[in-house]
Amino acid sequence: MANSESGPVVDPELDKALSELLAQTEKEPISPRLRELAKRLESALDDARQRRSGPTR
Repeated sequence: MANSESGPVVDPELDKALSELLAQTEKEPISPRLRELAKRLESALDDARQRRSGPTR
């Protein structure tokens, strides 16, 4: 992945695939630990999106 001034750039295809994975974890019976990791991944993606879009005012 390339880096921007504010950190790594999130590839749109990767973002889409991970979003689909996170949505599926809500539907599937998975362990609490995997569900926790999915939530952490979701949070990290949200942070990356916000950094990429810049400050909001």
